[in-house]
Amino acid sequence: MSGEFMGVWSEAWREIWAPLIDQEDVPEDVFCELYRELVVALREPSPEAAVAIAMGDAVQRREAFDRALVLADADVDLARRNEVFESVDGEVSSGVADVRNDLEGALAAIIGDLSRSKDALSEALGELVSRPEKRAEVLERVHENVIADKLRSREAFENARTDDIVGERSLVMFLEAAHGVCEDLGGDPLANLYFNLLARFVDKFSLRYDLRRPCTLCPTLPGMFASLLGGLRAATSGDIHLDGLMKDFEEAIRDLRIDCSDRRIKTCIQKEVNLLEAMGARCPGVTSDTIGRICEQVASWPHGKLKEAMKSIYAFTCDYPGIRHAGNPANAIRAIEMRDMVAVSVVLAGFAPYLTDQLDADKIYRGA
Repeated sequence: MSGEFMGVWSEAWREIWAPLIDQEDVPEDVFCELYRELVVALREPSPEAAVAIAMGDAVQRREAFDRALVLADADVDLARRNEVFESVDGEVSSGVADVRNDLEGALAAIIGDLSRSKDALSEALGELVSRPEKRAEVLERVHENVIADKLRSREAFENARTDDIVGERSLVMFLEAAHGVCEDLGGDPLANLYFNLLARFVDKFSLRYDLRRPCTLCPTLPGMFASLLGGLRAATSGDIHLDGLMKDFEEAIRDLRIDCSDRRIKTCIQKEVNLLEAMGARCPGVTSDTIGRICEQVASWPHGKLKEAMKSIYAFTCDYPGIRHAGNPANAIRAIEMRDMVAVSVVLAGFAPYLTDQLDADKIYRGA
């Protein structure tokens, strides 16, 4: 979404972190602590990645090995299991595929059938990575091993990609927490340097935040409105009819670049009302298909005057000649112009959260 850190995280190393450490007296373990905070914002690994992580962990390799023997009904004493497992579980420096092949071969030495060994190991690994507590357990060990190593923590931090991060809100929380890390490790000089680099980053990429002291990223009004429009695009994209109406509205806005006539301005307002009307008609409990009646059926209004305001704007679009209907020329005070397009379009978009349950207001404000 436009204006979010998620869209420009790939630029952060060059713009924030490299300049931050390109100073004298920056502690060598700064990335150990930064990565400790970043871990909170990382997504859980995919099932395939979780299997690879299990294969790279000594504890879960052994658990998978022992479980595979049980699943294959292999009756073998502990001494024999230890002997076979330890014969292939030395220093793990090869790839995940090689480690898995070694384990399958070790299982086959006991079970006597390579195919059964592969199936049993796959089933054991599937059971292991499907358990949340086991995933959390191995991830904690993996992350702690990285955090304990200055070089590995820097490498892991530098290689963290946008797809690895849960979302905008988690990333913002990390960026705020990073200020505390800098303050703890380098005092005010390092914390102030980080604050200034982050402020410059926000300004350079026109992000939807205002950075306040000590280090709080506050959503701005322009950013909130951009998120609202992004939310409308997302909410309509999964429905062919709504998607078409959304595109009609956006195209009508773009057409004003060619001609700002009152006819095109009326079309913009009409297309937006059509969109909101169709979205409102899909709300639970709504049986009407016009905004005036939809307003009476939705239960989202905090006060009756807001409902009346929406109905009044809708009445304007029906009564003013040429917007939705022929209208009443006697009620038109002047010709429609650009200020009306700006004002009415913004106001109508602002009513969208009342007319659909497909928008999350908290996400619009804070980010997904």
